[in-house]
Amino acid sequence: MMTYPSSWEFYKEVETKILWVNICAQDLEGVAISINKWWKTRYPAYKIRIVSKKEFELIKMKAEKKEQ
Repeated sequence: MMTYPSSWEFYKEVETKILWVNICAQDLEGVAISINKWWKTRYPAYKIRIVSKKEFELIKMKAEKKEQ
């Protein structure tokens, strides 16, 4: 499951209960508050990991290979 909110993107890893988040915006403080609210409301059982764009893409590629 993947979505592209206006200032971040995420990948939900169901088996490990980890949300991988890449912040796309420059306003990190405002985005951090929004992500925290969203995470606590929608995925309270998940751990959250904020990662770089490069790491985010690697995680997605690994997951796609696993699904094949």
